[in-house]
Amino acid sequence: MKKLQLFIVILLVMGLMVFADYYVNKPQGIELPKVPIPEEPKEGVVEPEVVSLPDLTRSTLERSLYADQYEVERRTRSTELFERFNLSSLANTSVFKNTLTPSPDAVGLGTVLIYEAQGPRGEGRVTFLNLKLKMIEELGGAEGINETGSYGYNSLFYNNADNETSAHLLTQIGDSVFGFKYSKTDENTFEFIKNFIEVYQESIKSNS
Repeated sequence: MKKLQLFIVILLVMGLMVFADYYVNKPQGIELPKVPIPEEPKEGVVEPEVVSLPDLTRSTLERSLYADQYEVERRTRSTELFERFNLSSLANTSVFKNTLTPSPDAVGLGTVLIYEAQGPRGEGRVTFLNLKLKMIEELGGAEGINETGSYGYNSLFYNNADNETSAHLLTQIGDSVFGFKYSKTDENTFEFIKNFIEVYQESIKSNS
Protein backbone atom coordinates (compact mmCIF):
# COMPACT_ATOMS: atom_id res chain seq x y z
CA MET A 1 0.00 0.00 0.00
CA LYS A 2 2.87 2.34 0.92
CA LYS A 3 4.46 1.62 -2.45
CA LEU A 4 1.28 2.71 -4.26
CA GLN A 5 1.10 5.94 -2.26
CA LEU A 6 4.78 6.60 -2.96
CA PHE A 7 4.22 6.02 -6.70
CA ILE A 8 1.27 8.47 -6.71
CA VAL A 9 3.33 11.10 -4.91
CA ILE A 10 6.17 10.69 -7.45
CA LEU A 11 3.72 11.15 -10.34
CA LEU A 12 2.31 14.32 -8.74
CA VAL A 13 5.80 15.73 -8.20
CA MET A 14 6.77 15.01 -11.84
CA GLY A 15 3.58 16.65 -13.05
CA LEU A 16 4.25 19.77 -10.98
CA MET A 17 7.82 19.95 -12.32
CA VAL A 18 6.63 19.68 -15.95
CA PHE A 19 4.00 22.37 -15.33
CA ALA A 20 6.52 24.66 -13.67
CA ASP A 21 9.01 24.20 -16.51
CA TYR A 22 6.37 24.92 -19.14
CA TYR A 23 5.11 28.01 -17.27
CA VAL A 24 8.61 29.46 -17.04
CA ASN A 25 9.52 28.83 -20.73
CA LYS A 26 6.10 29.41 -22.36
CA PRO A 27 4.22 31.85 -20.13
CA GLN A 28 2.00 32.93 -23.02
CA GLY A 29 1.02 29.41 -23.99
CA ILE A 30 1.85 27.39 -27.11
CA GLU A 31 2.56 29.50 -30.18
CA LEU A 32 0.35 28.64 -33.10
CA PRO A 33 1.94 28.50 -36.57
CA LYS A 34 1.71 31.86 -38.31
CA VAL A 35 -0.42 31.86 -41.48
CA PRO A 36 0.96 34.35 -44.03
CA ILE A 37 -1.58 37.02 -44.92
CA PRO A 38 -1.46 37.99 -48.62
CA GLU A 39 -0.41 41.57 -49.09
CA GLU A 40 -2.94 43.84 -50.66
CA PRO A 41 -1.72 45.42 -53.91
CA LYS A 42 -0.25 48.83 -53.35
CA GLU A 43 -2.34 51.72 -54.53
CA GLY A 44 -1.41 52.79 -58.03
CA VAL A 45 0.45 49.55 -58.84
CA VAL A 46 -1.07 47.67 -61.81
CA GLU A 47 -0.56 43.91 -61.95
CA PRO A 48 0.86 42.78 -65.33
CA GLU A 49 -1.62 41.01 -67.58
CA VAL A 50 -0.93 37.53 -68.93
CA VAL A 51 -1.00 37.90 -72.70
CA SER A 52 -1.90 34.95 -74.87
CA LEU A 53 -1.01 35.51 -78.51
CA PRO A 54 -3.35 33.90 -81.06
CA ASP A 55 -2.19 31.36 -83.63
CA LEU A 56 -3.01 33.47 -86.68
CA THR A 57 -1.39 31.14 -89.19
CA ARG A 58 -3.35 28.06 -88.20
CA SER A 59 -6.69 29.87 -87.90
CA THR A 60 -6.23 31.50 -91.33
CA LEU A 61 -5.18 28.22 -92.94
CA GLU A 62 -8.29 26.51 -91.59
CA ARG A 63 -10.51 29.10 -93.33
CA SER A 64 -8.59 29.06 -96.62
CA LEU A 65 -9.25 27.07 -99.80
CA TYR A 66 -6.17 24.98 -98.97
CA ALA A 67 -7.20 23.77 -95.52
CA ASP A 68 -7.10 20.12 -96.61
CA GLN A 69 -3.92 20.48 -98.67
CA TYR A 70 -1.59 21.97 -96.06
CA GLU A 71 -0.83 21.28 -92.43
CA VAL A 72 1.19 23.20 -89.86
CA GLU A 73 3.98 20.72 -89.19
CA ARG A 74 5.77 22.90 -86.63
CA ARG A 75 5.27 26.26 -84.91
CA THR A 76 8.03 27.82 -82.81
CA ARG A 77 9.06 31.16 -81.39
CA SER A 78 11.71 32.77 -83.57
CA THR A 79 14.27 35.56 -83.54
CA GLU A 80 14.92 35.49 -87.27
CA LEU A 81 13.20 36.21 -90.58
CA PHE A 82 13.56 34.20 -93.78
CA GLU A 83 16.39 32.23 -92.11
CA ARG A 84 18.53 35.26 -92.93
CA PHE A 85 17.78 38.32 -90.77
CA ASN A 86 18.38 38.49 -87.00
CA LEU A 87 15.42 40.05 -85.16
CA SER A 88 16.62 39.49 -81.59
CA SER A 89 17.11 43.24 -81.03
CA LEU A 90 13.61 44.11 -82.27
CA ALA A 91 11.51 45.32 -79.32
CA ASN A 92 7.75 44.87 -78.72
CA THR A 93 7.40 42.27 -81.46
CA SER A 94 6.70 38.54 -81.07
CA VAL A 95 7.70 36.38 -84.02
CA PHE A 96 6.51 32.83 -84.72
CA LYS A 97 7.92 30.56 -87.41
CA ASN A 98 5.40 28.15 -88.96
CA THR A 99 6.44 25.30 -91.23
CA LEU A 100 3.63 24.28 -93.57
CA THR A 101 3.91 21.05 -95.52
CA PRO A 102 1.60 19.97 -98.36
CA SER A 103 -0.42 16.76 -98.26
CA PRO A 104 0.86 13.86 -100.41
CA ASP A 105 -1.90 14.35 -102.99
CA ALA A 106 -1.40 18.13 -103.32
CA VAL A 107 -0.37 19.16 -106.83
CA GLY A 108 2.17 21.92 -107.44
CA LEU A 109 2.43 22.84 -103.75
CA GLY A 110 5.67 22.97 -101.80
CA THR A 111 6.76 23.60 -98.23
CA VAL A 112 6.12 27.15 -97.02
CA LEU A 113 7.68 28.98 -94.08
CA ILE A 114 5.31 31.58 -92.66
CA TYR A 115 6.80 34.09 -90.24
CA GLU A 116 4.11 35.70 -88.14
CA ALA A 117 5.14 38.97 -86.45
CA GLN A 118 2.70 40.36 -83.90
CA GLY A 119 3.41 43.89 -82.68
CA PRO A 120 1.53 46.43 -80.55
CA ARG A 121 -2.13 46.99 -81.32
CA GLY A 122 -2.73 49.67 -83.92
CA GLU A 123 0.93 49.79 -84.98
CA GLY A 124 1.05 47.31 -87.86
CA ARG A 125 2.67 49.86 -90.19
CA VAL A 126 5.35 50.56 -87.60
CA THR A 127 6.04 46.82 -87.18
CA PHE A 128 6.34 46.44 -90.97
CA LEU A 129 8.67 49.46 -91.17
CA ASN A 130 10.86 48.14 -88.34
CA LEU A 131 11.22 44.78 -90.11
CA LYS A 132 12.05 46.47 -93.41
CA LEU A 133 14.65 48.73 -91.78
CA LYS A 134 16.19 45.72 -90.02
CA MET A 135 16.53 43.95 -93.38
CA ILE A 136 18.12 47.04 -94.98
CA GLU A 137 20.50 47.40 -92.04
CA GLU A 138 21.76 43.83 -92.28
CA LEU A 139 21.96 43.94 -96.08
CA GLY A 140 23.88 47.21 -95.96
CA GLY A 141 21.40 48.82 -98.32
CA ALA A 142 18.03 48.41 -100.03
CA GLU A 143 19.37 46.40 -102.94
CA GLY A 144 17.25 43.27 -103.41
CA ILE A 145 14.20 44.79 -101.68
CA ASN A 146 11.32 45.61 -104.00
CA GLU A 147 8.30 47.30 -102.41
CA THR A 148 4.87 46.66 -103.83
CA GLY A 149 1.38 47.53 -102.66
CA SER A 150 -0.24 44.52 -104.27
CA TYR A 151 -0.47 42.26 -101.22
CA GLY A 152 -2.00 43.29 -97.91
CA TYR A 153 -1.73 46.88 -96.67
CA ASN A 154 2.03 47.10 -97.30
CA SER A 155 4.30 44.53 -98.91
CA LEU A 156 7.74 43.91 -100.34
CA PHE A 157 9.68 41.14 -102.06
CA TYR A 158 13.20 40.28 -101.00
CA ASN A 159 15.39 38.76 -103.71
CA ASN A 160 18.31 36.77 -102.36
CA ALA A 161 21.02 36.67 -105.01
CA ASP A 162 22.60 33.66 -103.27
CA ASN A 163 19.38 31.62 -103.49
CA GLU A 164 17.42 32.49 -106.60
CA THR A 165 15.14 29.45 -106.35
CA SER A 166 13.49 30.78 -103.18
CA ALA A 167 11.05 33.69 -103.02
CA HIS A 168 10.43 35.93 -100.00
CA LEU A 169 7.34 38.08 -99.48
CA LEU A 170 6.72 40.37 -96.49
CA THR A 171 3.22 41.78 -96.05
CA GLN A 172 1.40 43.82 -93.42
CA ILE A 173 -2.27 43.17 -92.71
CA GLY A 174 -3.80 45.09 -89.81
CA ASP A 175 -1.63 44.83 -86.71
CA SER A 176 0.29 41.79 -87.97
CA VAL A 177 3.06 41.19 -90.48
CA PHE A 178 3.54 37.91 -92.34
CA GLY A 179 6.71 36.75 -94.06
CA PHE A 180 6.45 33.95 -96.64
CA LYS A 181 9.42 31.93 -97.84
CA TYR A 182 8.66 29.44 -100.60
CA SER A 183 10.14 27.78 -103.67
CA LYS A 184 9.61 29.42 -107.05
CA THR A 185 9.56 26.00 -108.71
CA ASP A 186 6.26 24.97 -107.05
CA GLU A 187 3.87 26.80 -109.36
CA ASN A 188 0.77 26.64 -107.15
CA THR A 189 2.40 27.67 -103.88
CA PHE A 190 2.09 31.39 -104.60
CA GLU A 191 -1.63 30.90 -105.32
CA PHE A 192 -1.97 29.49 -101.82
CA ILE A 193 -0.12 32.50 -100.37
CA LYS A 194 -2.40 34.96 -102.19
CA ASN A 195 -5.46 33.12 -100.89
CA PHE A 196 -3.99 33.13 -97.37
CA ILE A 197 -3.56 36.91 -97.54
CA GLU A 198 -7.10 37.43 -98.87
CA VAL A 199 -8.63 35.25 -96.15
CA TYR A 200 -6.79 37.08 -93.39
CA GLN A 201 -7.75 40.47 -94.85
CA GLU A 202 -11.41 39.43 -94.83
CA SER A 203 -11.14 38.33 -91.19
CA ILE A 204 -9.73 41.76 -90.29
CA LYS A 205 -12.62 43.51 -92.06
CA SER A 206 -15.28 41.33 -90.42
CA ASN A 207 -13.83 41.99 -86.94
CA SER A 208 -13.49 45.74 -87.38
